[in-house]
Amino acid sequence: MAVKYLKKAEKTAATGEDDVRAIVADMLKDIEQGGEETCIAYTRKFDNWQGDIVVSQEDIDAAAAKVPEQLKKDIQFAYERVRDFAKAQLASMSEFETELSPGLFAGQRLIPMQAAGCYVPGGRYSHIASAIMSVTTAKVAGVDHVIACSPPGREGGIHPAILYTLRLCGADTILNLGGVQGIAAMHSASLPVIRQISWSAPATSLSRKPNASSMAALVLICSPALLKSW
Repeated sequence: MAVKYLKKAEKTAATGEDDVRAIVADMLKDIEQGGEETCIAYTRKFDNWQGDIVVSQEDIDAAAAKVPEQLKKDIQFAYERVRDFAKAQLASMSEFETELSPGLFAGQRLIPMQAAGCYVPGGRYSHIASAIMSVTTAKVAGVDHVIACSPPGREGGIHPAILYTLRLCGADTILNLGGVQGIAAMHSASLPVIRQISWSAPATSLSRKPNASSMAALVLICSPALLKSW
């Protein structure tokens, strides 16, 4: 028996993919060329954010005061579970090398990270879980400096619950940046403020091609596989 549709959407999940890909590619090119000013311009345009890009401690404290106590308890509960699992996972990892056949060696090496970038969605909904799962695992792994980006909301600034969670989990720097510009800023370290706050080594350590000699890297999403620095 043939299927008879009473109603069918004209668009599919893939509709408009080519247009989106082209728009994102153009934005990335603009940010690569324009750096910090272009990132900020996109934030002004898309999020209508006129405030500071780097979230101050005063703003974090003010946000914490707005979070209900029960929600704080729920966030703490989730944070402790993720943290404890990450610790156990970290303890289970080790380096090894084995000779599969004469002269043929294979193994596993744990590469230390000195900086990590974590993106926390916060457009229509506040993705508190993303903050917990990314920042917490990076800090447990021993990453020296964790930078978190989240889009400023319509009411102004990053959602209070996200800010509270990011600080609880150990984010060292929090930026009012979302979307393509947020990801690009973390990936290419196009914002000088990231280099100034996060790094004491040459700025090239946070370039798109990390300086191998310093064992440095900036990653988009952290996992417990990012072990503590040697």
